[in-house]
Amino acid sequence: MCVKLNLNLNIGNGYLDGNAATDFNSWKINIQQGWPDVSLIVPSDLKLNAGKALISFDTEMGNQILLKANVKSEDTDMIRLFTDIDTLKDLTKKLPVVMNIQKDSDIH
Repeated sequence: MCVKLNLNLNIGNGYLDGNAATDFNSWKINIQQGWPDVSLIVPSDLKLNAGKALISFDTEMGNQILLKANVKSEDTDMIRLFTDIDTLKDLTKKLPVVMNIQKDSDIH
């Protein structure tokens, strides 16, 4: 299962925030440094089950940034990604325009 989100992000003071949208819905999104693991918290209406996921960001410069995350589905109205500092730096230097979330039993 793969979910594609079109991103419209702004760079904040140590984080990225903005909007993430599918063809059917949109949510606020916040990307910041997290600890101790990489976690993606999504609204339950995005219909992603908890577990491991591969996240790929397509940047405005044509690059792709990959990371693995633990997905948690909660009763919230925004998407929150807590990532490592190196990935956060990459995302601020090469602003992502698309975020793909691939949920798969093969990802460990």
